[in-house]
Amino acid sequence: MYQKNLKRYRATQILTAEPARLTLMLYDAVLNNMEQAAELAEKKMFPERAEKIIRCNKILMELLASLNFDNGGEIAANLREIYVFLLGELKKADLKNDAHLIRQCKAVLSEIREAWSTITTKQTDSPRQDKTFVQSV
Repeated sequence: MYQKNLKRYRATQILTAEPARLTLMLYDAVLNNMEQAAELAEKKMFPERAEKIIRCNKILMELLASLNFDNGGEIAANLREIYVFLLGELKKADLKNDAHLIRQCKAVLSEIREAWSTITTKQTDSPRQDKTFVQSV
């Protein structure tokens, strides 16, 4: 019963979130899965680690698909390069069972997540400010 209610709550959160908040939720999810994958790699739990890396890949692909190159310009292009790089590094980490490499990927993405959080918080705090930047990337 609890799990069912939790799933409904999460679904409601996702369906009602603004695009900037959805991106933040994706960052949080991929970072969480990266940490779990690293821990599983250390424990040599190969199938479980592989599943977490697959989840990371799916989330990174979703982040890639959400980029708006028309309005996001250079920032969107740079994010694309980072996401593609991370996908490649996660593939290497999966093949080598490399927890350290997974955590390096997490460190890179953590910085982007923090920057995104700062930008969205500033725009939320300043209602007069144009919110098109966050929505356009």
